[in-house]
Amino acid sequence: MNNNEKRFVPGTNPKWGRELPDEDNNSLVDKNCNNWDNGYNFDERDHEEPTKNSFEDIAKDRELAEYAKDQIIYAGLFIDPGDIYDKFPPSLSHRIRDPHVTTAYRPGVEKLFLDSLDSGASIRVIGYGNNGQNEGLLVEVAADDPAIQKALNERIAPDSTGELKSVPTHITLSIAEGAEAVNTKSLIFEPLNTPVELTGHYELFRKDGVLLSDKDTIRKMQESGRSFPEVEDPDRL
Repeated sequence: MNNNEKRFVPGTNPKWGRELPDEDNNSLVDKNCNNWDNGYNFDERDHEEPTKNSFEDIAKDRELAEYAKDQIIYAGLFIDPGDIYDKFPPSLSHRIRDPHVTTAYRPGVEKLFLDSLDSGASIRVIGYGNNGQNEGLLVEVAADDPAIQKALNERIAPDSTGELKSVPTHITLSIAEGAEAVNTKSLIFEPLNTPVELTGHYELFRKDGVLLSDKDTIRKMQESGRSFPEVEDPDRL
């Protein structure tokens, strides 16, 4: 070959000017020694580990979510009981064992965010309500995960007439004998003079009352093939 003959990156049109450096047949660089990739010329790919099949990963995650939804009652942002009850001592017969903001009740897989377990949220208490049956707090939430925030913002439930309405974002503190925590959403909340800041973490409330805060635990549950029995009122103390 004539030493003065120009050489170009293999697979390119000479008009493009992708010349190779002198004495260098490396197709990863142009004449200025800058990295250049045409999608096929990376020799390093011969040594890379094969990538996982994304479809297989998606299928496995879907199977895990299908299993998880059958083992839980609800997903929510859970608050440290010591912290919230120090600020708001419960006054009715039964304190809620695991105070929380519900993000989804008996959710389908589309409302389960297993990769977001234990992610945080800032919770701002702006109101208090107590009608002798239910005692609770009206709150504003800023979740770290946008999907959790969206699920919370879009949460709806039937009112006393059966009409679907947006659910006020709230936390149940305590309930009277025979009362149900679900009715806290219907309280008339009085605004607080000074809002109170709390912190929550995204977790799943299993049917037997155990909180699930990481994906690996759920995967181990799935591998064991175990299905958990549902306990009546596991969150009531």
